[in-house]
Amino acid sequence: MRTVSYERFEFHQDGPEQRTAPLTEFALDVPYLIMFGVIPPLQVLNEVLARGGGDAGMGPGAGWEPFSIDDEEYSELVAGLLALDLRDVAANDRARFVPDTVVVDASVADSKDHLEWLARITPKYGPS
Repeated sequence: MRTVSYERFEFHQDGPEQRTAPLTEFALDVPYLIMFGVIPPLQVLNEVLARGGGDAGMGPGAGWEPFSIDDEEYSELVAGLLALDLRDVAANDRARFVPDTVVVDASVADSKDHLEWLARITPKYGPS
């Protein structure tokens, strides 16, 4: 699995923390990427990865060199996220946005972009 080098930003730190993590943990450290535990479809994931993140101003953020993944890497990522011990990741501060569970929702696989995907998953998985 790909390893990603990136910066983790927190508003209360003097500077970013340099991090290197497997793609699974990196994905759980990017704000708004694995929302409500839903793994985004490949085209949505690649849209976010191509941005390179940022410092997020007053909130937490992550920054990286823009990249994309292919179908094979995406399948590996999904399998890795589904098998990951999420409680261990959260307990050991290996990622900040760790849900209780992760799922793949085929009903949103055709979302054209990140905003559409968020709009479609929020009513189904978001707070009620």
